[in-house]
Amino acid sequence: MRRLCALALVLALAGCAARPDGPTQVNPAEGYVRQRHPFYHAKLFVDPQSAAAIYQSHNRDSAWLDPITKTPQAVWMTSEHDLERLPTVVRSAAQQEALLVVVAYFIPNRDCQGLGATSPDRYRIWISSLLTDLGKTPAAIIMEPDALAADCFSPERAALIAESVKRLTESGHYVYLDAGHPQWRTTAEAARRLVASGIKHANGFSTNVANRYTTAANQQWAQELSSLVGDREYVIDTSRNGIGPPPDEPGHDDEWCNPRDQALGSLPAMAPLFARNAALLWIKRPGESDGPCRGESGFDFSPAQARTLIDRAALATPTPHPEHPAGILP
Repeated sequence: MRRLCALALVLALAGCAARPDGPTQVNPAEGYVRQRHPFYHAKLFVDPQSAAAIYQSHNRDSAWLDPITKTPQAVWMTSEHDLERLPTVVRSAAQQEALLVVVAYFIPNRDCQGLGATSPDRYRIWISSLLTDLGKTPAAIIMEPDALAADCFSPERAALIAESVKRLTESGHYVYLDAGHPQWRTTAEAARRLVASGIKHANGFSTNVANRYTTAANQQWAQELSSLVGDREYVIDTSRNGIGPPPDEPGHDDEWCNPRDQALGSLPAMAPLFARNAALLWIKRPGESDGPCRGESGFDFSPAQARTLIDRAALATPTPHPEHPAGILP
């Protein structure tokens, strides 16, 4: 697919404390839980112990990293070991009076490569620990990136995710089931998988996690998908989509992994945005490698990747659309 035109939806972060309840609505779809709006004028958590922030603190002359280290990003929970840090993160978010965004990424057979939890029961235990470590502080939880869109999606996986979504929402958290991206599944197929995985218990869904499709392309796809799943709201990962996806051309099959041409996308922005688009978020942490490719040995933070993203970024304030002041999508 030829590169889509990038949408300049760069917005300043709201300066007030999180208002997790905001305006509410009762979804008309039968059996759907009441939808809440945690991102309504929210302030997001900035992690002082992110890999990029730690690198910056240990290296002089690294102020160039500020566009990444000073921008709110999601905190990823990808293993049992990761949970050990979560109580500290929760306390830090409380001190900032900020909304914490957590990525739950531990589903059995993650990435269809046998990663993640070793069994459904281990996953259930992990979810219990996640709930314990979050405590009574409501968090926005991005639920299992790629798990629904993956080729190894199954009724058993759907049932396990649906069970977990229900547990998390009943404990007061705001769950966004990951739906993939516009070029992975049709909206009809994505909707079928969301329904099977408990979207009726979730607050909404996420798109573009760790991908680079433009904000405009994601909004168009997500608007249609939302209409198929009870008008649930959605969030878009804009952390690395500043110039859109790599070209889908011969000789570029590996461009998804640390592509040569990539840039930071729009800064995180909170509702109210366009229609049911609740937030633009940095879910994937910019600067962290996609894997062992293009000179990188793994998935750790890479100053080289961060430098490329920052150098190519175009973080300019957009011209507001007269009917949609928060953006320019008609």
